[in-house]
Amino acid sequence: MSGLSRWFHRWWDQAFLARAPRPLSATRNLSSPSRVDPFIRALELLKARPDRGVGRVRVVSLADFRQVVGDKWPRLVDKVALIVDRLIRSRLGDDNLYRQMDEETWLMLFPNVGSDQARALTVAVVQDISRHLLGEGCISGTRPLALAAHVDAAALAEAAPDCLLSVLRRAVEQARALFDETGNDIGGTPAEVVDTYPRQHAHGQPRQPEAEWEPILRRHAHERPDEPWKGVGPIPAEARLSLLWRPTWVAKRQAIAAYCARVARVDHPGDAPLEGSMAYPDDDPATAETIDRFVTAASVRDLMRAGSAAGSAIIPLSWSSLSGEHRAELAFPFADIPAEIRHQRLKVEICRIPDTVTAEQVRGVVEGLRPLCGEVLLRLRLSSPLLRHVDALGTATIGLDLSELRDDQRMADDRLLDVLDLLQASAERAGLGCYVWSARRRKVVGGVVGGGFDMVNGPGLMRDVARPSVVVPAPKNRFVT
Repeated sequence: MSGLSRWFHRWWDQAFLARAPRPLSATRNLSSPSRVDPFIRALELLKARPDRGVGRVRVVSLADFRQVVGDKWPRLVDKVALIVDRLIRSRLGDDNLYRQMDEETWLMLFPNVGSDQARALTVAVVQDISRHLLGEGCISGTRPLALAAHVDAAALAEAAPDCLLSVLRRAVEQARALFDETGNDIGGTPAEVVDTYPRQHAHGQPRQPEAEWEPILRRHAHERPDEPWKGVGPIPAEARLSLLWRPTWVAKRQAIAAYCARVARVDHPGDAPLEGSMAYPDDDPATAETIDRFVTAASVRDLMRAGSAAGSAIIPLSWSSLSGEHRAELAFPFADIPAEIRHQRLKVEICRIPDTVTAEQVRGVVEGLRPLCGEVLLRLRLSSPLLRHVDALGTATIGLDLSELRDDQRMADDRLLDVLDLLQASAERAGLGCYVWSARRRKVVGGVVGGGFDMVNGPGLMRDVARPSVVVPAPKNRFVT
């Protein structure tokens, strides 16, 4: 019998068999050393995988439900166990395994599906349980009282038998804290306007106070220049989505120290891919939600596989999804990332912000996102009136994506650098960082780096890569001529 089998059997004898037996098929034969338990065998195989079973071991907890029903719990516990057993079995099928660990906790293993599908199945299980026990209100209203969390298979193996439930409960507590911080309040309450402080220009001289940002607006109301994403329609069922990562220079580290996720959408075989924000049609929340769910799940997967030596990950999500009624569901994949990694190496960027959105609305979403990550980025447009009010947008880094410029906004490099210089001056007065994406030419990259921007990426810096990679030193003088 392997070490993992021994500690699991010891834990089962100590922690569960002393209780009254449960009428669940999931709990049978675990204490019999004469046969190889498929649950333990699956856990061993997951632990031995190169990815240590990341995303394939999930815990479901009814601790919140138990607290809500209070004194009624002893009368409900057996009925609840039967209901949960049936609901889990109906979702997991024959390819995956589960086990009840105590009166309120279930452990699920997904040895035969990918981590993304394991997450989707777990979310479905939690929603089924919450809906069955509490009705539809728990799905669209208050926090569901069935919670799920990701558990590291290796962490279970390293825990002493009498500490196993503590490992599971700790994972649930982290998921609960994440949900409480975001949940249905990702719109947030308005935050206080940040204090401003002076910063120095790249050449050591303070910015001139008269340098004011003036948004590039249409001169006449009837003018409607073509947007770069004009003609992009809803995403068809047969469309393929993929993800690449754009290496990003970070001033604070003088290195290629971050990688920005970039989605690519191909609607039909042979079509040119729609990349980045071009994959999102206007006024189509359903397509935006579909793309953002993919971006979130794929980004979290790649970040977890990248290893501790990789740089930070920047995950762009659309305003439509983050301000919509299903915004809290985007938080589920983030629960797979340990809090320390989220706060140190994860940045969430809000993109495709309409020009009609107010500073107060933006500030609420920014503050709602902050518990999810270490930094929030705001990707604005040259036409955005918000650029006049960056001091009211909350604690966020602001930037532009040059690939989003309309045809009538394109300009020579020198003029573009002048415009970016004004943007940087506006951000500096508000005490905010500033960045530029999709710089295609070396001259623009050098001008942005020398101009004191916090981050820059684009084909003029480095080409896209398959996943977040290691930090690569890149001193400023390498770019500034």
